[in-house]
Amino acid sequence: MISIEEKGYWIWLSCIPEIGVKRFFYLIERFDTAKGVWNASDNDIRNCNNQIGYKAVNNILDRRSSNYLEDAFSIINNGNMSIATLLDEEYPKLLKEIYDPPPVLYYKGNFPHPELPSIAIVGSRMPTSYGVQMAQILSRQLAEAGVVVVSGLARGIDTTAHAAALKAGGHTIGVLGCGVDVIYPPENSRYYTQMAQKGTIVSEYPPGTQPLASNFPARNRIISGLSKGVLVIEARKRSGTLITVDYALEQGRDVYAIPGNINNSCSQGTNQLLKEGAKPVTSVEDILEELNIDIQNANLNREKPLQLDFFEMQVYNALESGQKHIDELVNATGIEIDKLNSILMMLEIKGIIRQLPGKIFIKQ
Repeated sequence: MISIEEKGYWIWLSCIPEIGVKRFFYLIERFDTAKGVWNASDNDIRNCNNQIGYKAVNNILDRRSSNYLEDAFSIINNGNMSIATLLDEEYPKLLKEIYDPPPVLYYKGNFPHPELPSIAIVGSRMPTSYGVQMAQILSRQLAEAGVVVVSGLARGIDTTAHAAALKAGGHTIGVLGCGVDVIYPPENSRYYTQMAQKGTIVSEYPPGTQPLASNFPARNRIISGLSKGVLVIEARKRSGTLITVDYALEQGRDVYAIPGNINNSCSQGTNQLLKEGAKPVTSVEDILEELNIDIQNANLNREKPLQLDFFEMQVYNALESGQKHIDELVNATGIEIDKLNSILMMLEIKGIIRQLPGKIFIKQ
């Protein structure tokens, strides 16, 4: 564990543009501490040019002013988040083992007990109804068995996995490609709030960082790094999800995949992973056995997949983000009002949704 003072200098150094993980730890080794970088002479910093590059050297020199350091310490004093450096006890043990662990983590909530197994669930941002059902069932059953569900809080499979784990009362970790004070995508605000209270929201990016596209590939190494294995549920042939798989393989993590329809583009990536040696998953037992979890005592809810037709699934998916007025459902699904009323009645009969006053509908 490092002192509060040194933690402030770690934040200052890690926030400097061009100072990535490798350069950060090179500088720590060269000057003993992050404070040592701050106190080093300009010439000593310039002598690092061959190792860290001209731009990084200039950025350090430009940011050795009191206002940047004050900004770093103001983050520590921000009561809306916690901070863990690589030297702190609360820093996740699994993540410490990867090749390039983030020097600083910003998080809300609490990290789960280090002995709890964890599985990342990732996949398409535009999944099929089959993909949504599998993500719901497997995430819920993993959570019921005491497995931590890790994902990226993105649209699609990520959101479905987090929501199912929360509903099951399990612990789920959302790894962001922005600051932990930035809710992205904005429609996930209610899951974000629940996870900040009952699970974990974590990022290597300082508060205020916006969700730039360039942040997300690096974010994926944390998703796999926090997990014993990565389960892929639907991925296209050139999917960003496969970046997470590459990191998982590099980190020595297990890779699992759900077999999919060979005629559907959403399954091309997952089926290719299976051909290349990923472990096929047709039930939660396939993962629990790998984690050495006693299946008989896992207390799993053996709920069958939802038996919904195409139009019922459209309505069900539209309600995934929360309650909606019937007019909103018309706009979201494109289904004509008369037909929509029949579908809503059938879903109510099946006990899948319920109607609130004012023609507002919500999932059970």
